[in-house]
Amino acid sequence: MKELKCEPCNKTFNSKEALNMHNESKHPESYKSPLISNKNKKRIRNYAIILFILLAIAGFFYWRSIPPKNAPIISIEPSSYSFGTVSQAAGAVTTNFLLRNNGNEPLMLDNMETSCACTSASIVKNGEEGPSFGMASHGTNPKNWKEIIPPGDSVELKVRYDPNVHKDLRGSVKRSVIIHSNDPRNKVKEVMISANQVA
Repeated sequence: MKELKCEPCNKTFNSKEALNMHNESKHPESYKSPLISNKNKKRIRNYAIILFILLAIAGFFYWRSIPPKNAPIISIEPSSYSFGTVSQAAGAVTTNFLLRNNGNEPLMLDNMETSCACTSASIVKNGEEGPSFGMASHGTNPKNWKEIIPPGDSVELKVRYDPNVHKDLRGSVKRSVIIHSNDPRNKVKEVMISANQVA
């Protein structure tokens, strides 16, 4: 083992701990005890990195929660709706959601889609119903469609569920409608419908 030498008095020691104890007692004016060990330095650095990541995540969600001063803000109420028991023999059921622009700029809806062919959605504005949207993968949704909602105004989002699309389905059903808009914080907004399908 390499011997360690005390610089002020030239004594030698066979361990760093022994040298430190000697320096602390015999040469306190020149001895500086390491306040933080290398192991603790690594631990502190790791904690600092984790803290930075958590603060960045918290900052992102805080930023998401505060909309820009001049921006459209999409709001849909309720966020979900249950049809309860739906009879396949009785046919399709519909419900309306209130879609509002709570922002200070015009809200532009530019696309909608549903999660299943059994579900379709349309916008009802001033009593007039617009085109119907279904599953995007079926390729039948309207192209270049747009609906403008001025600040403070609202429209109805009409959602239709047709149990005859899946005639043999029985039990719990959950479907979604996805609305695309120019809201910078919610470019894609989703609402859910559910039902218990019976014969």
